[in-house]
Amino acid sequence: MSTPGFGPPPGQIPPPPSHAPQQPYVPQAPQQPYAGQPAPAGPEFVAFDKSNALVIDGAGISFDLGGQVADFPWEQVAQLHYTAQGVHLRVGITHTAGWFHECVINAKKQQKMIQWLTELGPVAAYYQAQLASRG
Repeated sequence: MSTPGFGPPPGQIPPPPSHAPQQPYVPQAPQQPYAGQPAPAGPEFVAFDKSNALVIDGAGISFDLGGQVADFPWEQVAQLHYTAQGVHLRVGITHTAGWFHECVINAKKQQKMIQWLTELGPVAAYYQAQLASRG
């Protein structure tokens, strides 16, 4: 005797809907910043919402704003800034050329914002100290 469950009976899988992608998504391995060399060491922070993403790591800061990616290696970053406004995390950089660029990410819930700030604080402090020591 079989128990009721979800989905089609075993062995009877319906075809995918017409709007389904023809090829399954296969994530690509992250590319190294320098061929044959490991990524620079250091703490990292990653946050994203449905439109934007942010990565802070040993290589620098990367903003993905609606699919447009802007990478800032640490040599181009004069200052790192961040703040929370409600459920929005705002992270910005002051470029060594003097201009400012920022990324805003929607946490949707206060609990997620608290988690992000808890993770971001030590990472930002680490890299801010690196920037300050560079003069």
